[in-house]
Amino acid sequence: MYLANGRYAVLDLSSGDVEEHELPEAYALNPRGVMAVIDSAVSDAGSVGIAISSGVLTGSLVPASCAGFIRFPSSGSENMRTCPLTGFMGVELKLTGFDFVVITGQAVQDGYVWIRDGICEFVPSPGIRELNSWERTDKIRSDQGDGKIQVIAGGPWGQHGIATSQLTMNYWGGEDMVGAAAEFGRIGLSAVAFRGMGELELHDAEGHLSRSSSLMRSQLVSLGTNDGLASFSETAARDDFRKLLHRNVGCYACPFPCRSYYKVHEEPSVMTLDNREPGCLVQDVPSVEMMASLGMSAMETIESLILCARYGAEPMASVSALQAREGKVDIAALEAMLMSLDSPEPWVGSTKGGFRESFDDHRDYELCLSLGLCPRYWARVGFDRDSIRSVAGPAMGAEIDLG
Repeated sequence: MYLANGRYAVLDLSSGDVEEHELPEAYALNPRGVMAVIDSAVSDAGSVGIAISSGVLTGSLVPASCAGFIRFPSSGSENMRTCPLTGFMGVELKLTGFDFVVITGQAVQDGYVWIRDGICEFVPSPGIRELNSWERTDKIRSDQGDGKIQVIAGGPWGQHGIATSQLTMNYWGGEDMVGAAAEFGRIGLSAVAFRGMGELELHDAEGHLSRSSSLMRSQLVSLGTNDGLASFSETAARDDFRKLLHRNVGCYACPFPCRSYYKVHEEPSVMTLDNREPGCLVQDVPSVEMMASLGMSAMETIESLILCARYGAEPMASVSALQAREGKVDIAALEAMLMSLDSPEPWVGSTKGGFRESFDDHRDYELCLSLGLCPRYWARVGFDRDSIRSVAGPAMGAEIDLG
């Protein structure tokens, strides 16, 4: 099976048992059916569970083919069931040897799910539930001896099932806009970690490279000048943000970096990271724009995002709640509120959904994730199915079904 492993794992947190299942050959050629296959796999496991998945084209040379996603049980609206994974997470997950992993049951002890080299297991880790999200990531990487391990971590807010909690992805927030952290907390899951060392096979590597390179060059013309987060947020173009900017960061296979790293505890122009926690990698456009609407400075915004990421709290709800209570945002008061686990109501001043917001039809958003393509990038360049088919064909050895 080209660009796929052809199998998935089911891990029962209650017992620690793991089962492996084969995927049909047609799986990789039918991106529109990926979500249905995953939902069926969860249902067949006989328990309400979650799935962590790469996309059909994740790890290919298609522009911005970085994405994976987390799929949650059916509740509420359909477009609130899927959380994107960007950066290098989707690629690392696919290279573990599984196309997706289903997690069911309830953890009976502290620990995390660890996926690598065709192995999926629950690793006991006493005391990990007492740590914040950054500390959980540090502990897992230290215990496993690899600083490149990808970690999806809940924090104290998710651990207590607070609806306005948020998962962090390698320390940073902004992707979980669906309350995924609370779902982790519900099943006692502190974190999921994975490291990919496998390989993917292409049908026609040269043809795939040629068409992907041509498509990327054509898209660069329409993308315009790249300015990191400021390409997507007017607030990030302000002088106070530019003064804190250290560098812009791209995801796997993306020619248009949309994440910006801001230093608040170290001189931004210094390229070394002498301070252990010098700043924050920001991709959360809705939160940045909301904080600007409350009159917050760049420094206050970045420090607030850091605190919310540590505690696993959704920034818009947290900051707006503090503003409503005290008429201003004080960093010390924000940390006190986060420590108290005082759950705010979701912020009602915006309906923006992060990576999902540029798609008018949530079905296109989910198809984009099923393909393993970054929604933010493809919403900007235009979700062109014909172009995607053209570049995917040589890699897959057949035409994929995009409806």
